[in-house]
This record gives sequence, C-alpha cells and structure tokens, in this order.
Amino acid sequence: MSDSDQKRFLPNSETCFVCGEANGAGLQTRFFVENGIVKTILRPQSHHCGYANVVHGGVLTAILDECMGWAAARAIGRMCYTGDLSIRFLRPVPADRETMVRAEVRRAGRRLVEAVGTIVDNAGLELAQAEGRFLPLSVEETITVDDALLYRGGEERVFDHLRRSTPICNRDSCS
Repeated sequence: MSDSDQKRFLPNSETCFVCGEANGAGLQTRFFVENGIVKTILRPQSHHCGYANVVHGGVLTAILDECMGWAAARAIGRMCYTGDLSIRFLRPVPADRETMVRAEVRRAGRRLVEAVGTIVDNAGLELAQAEGRFLPLSVEETITVDDALLYRGGEERVFDHLRRSTPICNRDSCS
C-alpha cells in the first residue's frame, strides 16, 4: 500500500454541527482521506430525520458541504467557504444504516475551487450528488481556523506550510 492509499484523518472541531465531537445535536463525524478522496461515514441519529427513518435534506446538505470544503482546502492548502452549492437528492437516505460521503476536487485555482460530492449506500448506490464552488480564506483566517481545530496526533496537517511562510505577529513583534 502506498502512502496515498493509506487512510489519513483530518482534524475536527469541538462545536461544528458536522464534525464537532462535543455537539450533541450534531453528526459528530470524522473526515479522512483515502486515495486522494475526502470521505466520512454518516451515522445519523433519529433527531437528524425529517420523516421517520429518513435523514433530513438539510443534514445531508451540511455533510456534503463540509466534505467538499475539506477537499477544496486540501487542494489549495487554505480553508475555504462555500460560494455556491447544488444538491440533487436521488433517493431517501435511511437513518438506520451507515452511508458513505465522498468528495473530490474537479478543478482548483487560486481564487476558486470546484468540488463534487456523493452519498452512497453500502451497495454503492448513489443517494445524493452535490457540486460546489469554494473560495479560499486568507492565510491569516486559515491559521485562525486551524488554531481552533483538534489534533490528537496523526491527523493530516493541511495548513502547516502557511505557518512556515507567514510571520507570526503580535502587538510587539513578528517572528
């Protein structure tokens, strides 16, 4: 297995609805990278449903958005925000089983990243598709976001290159 084939986790946060481990109402998921594709396993709870045993479309939109956002961030080495997002719900996503969320970059430029995402069941059947365009945060904003992320050891350090190339300044000096 080559380095690119290995599963590498991405950092997460405490409070985010999608990846926040302390957010009891949220999805509490962890994103990882395999073969260059950002993935996560969706394990919804009953309070994530719109109808009985059907995951709410807003919840699905949120997890696709964040998965594609991580793909965009990895592609350009900066955190991004969503500029445009389109979702196609193909089939109801059941809440009583795990599904896989995947995202990858279609095109990356300095000022705009286009990403695509899918939710698939265990048989590989597509349940939802998404496309999004993402815009990068500044270097300083990315470092601020990164400072609030949780790293336990072994997570991919997507933004460390920014710290090496950007002086850290406080009121008295820069280093």
